[in-house]
Amino acid sequence: MDSCVAAGYTGRNQESVQAHIEELNKMGVPTPYATPALYWISPARLTNADELLVVGDQTSPEIEFFLAKGKDGTLYVTVASDHTDRELEAVSVGKAKQICDKVLGDQFWKVDDVTEHWDQIEIHSQVLQEGKWVAYQSGTLGQILHYSELLKIIADDRPCGEKPALLSGTIPLRGGDTVFTSACKISMKDPVLKREIVKSYQITSIPDRS
Repeated sequence: MDSCVAAGYTGRNQESVQAHIEELNKMGVPTPYATPALYWISPARLTNADELLVVGDQTSPEIEFFLAKGKDGTLYVTVASDHTDRELEAVSVGKAKQICDKVLGDQFWKVDDVTEHWDQIEIHSQVLQEGKWVAYQSGTLGQILHYSELLKIIADDRPCGEKPALLSGTIPLRGGDTVFTSACKISMKDPVLKREIVKSYQITSIPDRS
């Protein structure tokens, strides 16, 4: 892995894509230049830390899958949160994607082991509100463009690196409204092989000073 792309607006259902665009429009985020949209970020933004330091209090998670090749060329997948600065997103989506670290699960699955039931894999996110975990996003990988199609798309739009990793793009919010929170829990569940990856992380805001 020598580069990474955070894809956006990758839903298979175009109504869901439009719903996500409208969610972001409410916060002043402009309509994307294309769908899907590709935002290239530094691999240094990828982390499995249990705490994120962010500037200001206008950041929020996005549940996704993360895909990358190992040193032996094997393709692996895990759950991820494309944590994003919503205030900066109204100015530049590309810069907003770059400014926040992206949280990955602590475990990876071989894609070959799940490819036959890929669309059935579940992804969920929860946010902490008033001391309680509240469902924020919930769906399956079947709602997102298949990884093979996404890999073809990024192969035609690769400004840097020869071995890109992929953040898949997200699914709609359950309530339709973005939540700014102090903690997030993300999970990926395989209903066929009966296993699950769960990752929680704290979000610590540091002052936004001129």
